Amino acid sequence: MATRSRARKRPRGSVPPWVFLLLGALLVGALLLRSKVHPPRPPEESPPRDSSYADPPKGRSPRSGEARPLLRKPTPSGTGVPSAPRIGRVGQAVLAVVLDDVGQSLDLAEAASGRLPAPVTFAVIPFLPASESSARLLHGRGFPVILHAPMEPLGPRRWRATPGTLLTGMAASEVERILLRDIEAVPHAEGVNNHMGSRATQDADLMRVVMGVLKERGLYFLDSRTSPLTVAHEAAREAGVPSASRAVFLDGEDDVGAIMAQLDTLVARSRKEGALVGIGHLRPNTVEALARRMPYWSSRSVRFVPLREVVR
Repeated sequence: MATRSRARKRPRGSVPPWVFLLLGALLVGALLLRSKVHPPRPPEESPPRDSSYADPPKGRSPRSGEARPLLRKPTPSGTGVPSAPRIGRVGQAVLAVVLDDVGQSLDLAEAASGRLPAPVTFAVIPFLPASESSARLLHGRGFPVILHAPMEPLGPRRWRATPGTLLTGMAASEVERILLRDIEAVPHAEGVNNHMGSRATQDADLMRVVMGVLKERGLYFLDSRTSPLTVAHEAAREAGVPSASRAVFLDGEDDVGAIMAQLDTLVARSRKEGALVGIGHLRPNTVEALARRMPYWSSRSVRFVPLREVVR
């Protein structure tokens, strides 16, 4: 007798598998429908910060038309100084040497011009006893001359302001008047650098006015970097004024050996960084050190150039 196959009976209370499949399909469909009707929002992003400008002081917003402070965070004096594009072949040192504080003594200017090579640039303080005569003498002997413009320093106001000093808080018209007078007081000035100025070169508004005058007169600017917070070089670049920054102070120590060592340091840096500027002062030891050491380095393929060839 044949055995009839019987379907296995489902235990009571169990759910048919097709129910789970149906529920899963309904859930997937609902999620797809929701994503089309309400697409997910992208994560919110803050607008990119314009790093060119500092935030205005808390408690007030800048007035309409008010100039904002200059842009980038300054680098400490002597470090991170932006250098000019390389002049000459890679590995060759190219240096501009500038001597400040010309104008007290014509004899010093005459002695220096007899011992130093013509690429040295002399920075003349206006309205000193030998300012005009020194500028004419140096120019006549083939040396570049620039204005060493007196500017306000930091610290207590015990310093004696030289005639023609630019001060923070001056009206723009007063800054322009004084600076133009300073320029006229130094014959043959082809550029400007700051004398003192650790307070003045931090003042963005003052520097903008200064650079406006230089732009109109076709002069270049050297930032002596007497403050690590200077904005002078940045102001010059914004105004389209050819400019450079001091890399090394040559005679912070008034000793012939120390000054020669500083020049050696400048040479080593220039071989890596490109054209650089070293600043010294019109002093007997500085002239002696440069008169000894510059010919030594010139014989070893170091190029000494006028400051005008380094500014960009």
